[in-house]
Amino acid sequence: MKEQPTTELLDILNNIDKKDMSAYIKEFAATASAAAPFPEYIAEHGIAIADVVNRCRGILSKSYVYDILNGTKRNPSRDVVLLLCIAVHADRKQTRRLLEKYGHRDLYAKDTRDIIIATYINNKEYDIDRINDELFQYHLSPLSTEH
Repeated sequence: MKEQPTTELLDILNNIDKKDMSAYIKEFAATASAAAPFPEYIAEHGIAIADVVNRCRGILSKSYVYDILNGTKRNPSRDVVLLLCIAVHADRKQTRRLLEKYGHRDLYAKDTRDIIIATYINNKEYDIDRINDELFQYHLSPLSTEH
């Protein structure tokens, strides 16, 4: 799959003829491997799966993390994707892309909970316990598997 900004792809898609559809699909459509983006990200960045599990601080079980990584669990919640983004130390841009690949919206600049999470990611503070403590101080729900 060719990497191109979604806005550009939407412009192309909005003007595509039916006869050009196959070429568009071959060039731009997500492949089956793109359906499970975390394994690809982990491999590219040389991250040990055991480290990912440990960084999840017990919020995500080892088996749940493995289910997501091997593609058994295909639609994790937004919070689960955020937890994994933090566990793999993804920056804001990478977090946005991973959220999008799992069908979730990006962190929203006007949502207090999202602002807190984004600020920690922007400052490369990938401690889930500290993020959850900060969320608690603002009377917001912590990152968990229940959202």
